[in-house]
Amino acid sequence: MPSRLAAALVAALALPGAASPQPPRPPRTEIVERIVAVVDERPIFLSDLHALRAVRGLAEEQALPALVDERLMYVEAARLPQAEVSTEEEDRALATLVETRPGLVAEVPEPDLRRLLHRQIVILKYVEFRFRPQVRVSDEEVRKAWEEDQAGDPAGPALEDELVTIRARLERRALDERIEAWIAELRTRADVRYAEVPPFGPAGP
Repeated sequence: MPSRLAAALVAALALPGAASPQPPRPPRTEIVERIVAVVDERPIFLSDLHALRAVRGLAEEQALPALVDERLMYVEAARLPQAEVSTEEEDRALATLVETRPGLVAEVPEPDLRRLLHRQIVILKYVEFRFRPQVRVSDEEVRKAWEEDQAGDPAGPALEDELVTIRARLERRALDERIEAWIAELRTRADVRYAEVPPFGPAGP
């Protein structure tokens, strides 16, 4: 899965920081269910691949590796009691997603959207519980980043005006690095077998 994974998941869930609303798409094509990959003896189905690609707007060559990474993270995250997802949380996420991107309803069946949202909420909860507390950005790191920004714009804003923005940027970067390291570790332990995937129609608008 590409870097900035946490941001990608937030965008997929249409939470704050999500992409702009997308225009409605043509009616969905019926998916003939089949297995597209097997991860540690657990099958990944074409319907889940189609849902992920539609929600995140991924190209065909990106979608399956992203779904494999998501499955690896989900299986690990689901073991944590703090990552449990209630029906109410799932309902709210679905309502927000459909309100923000109504075209998805015509493209992806609701059960497939629910499965995708459930997995991604579990992953986000796990990330917040396990990795967020590890993220610490010192005042010295903030000042260094500000000085680097100022190098190209000596007349730029004062440090006091940029403290919150710079700290948030550095915290996101540190969180991304921890997530990427986690994914890399999961991949080294995983047994992944791919099947041939039939082509989809365009995923973008």
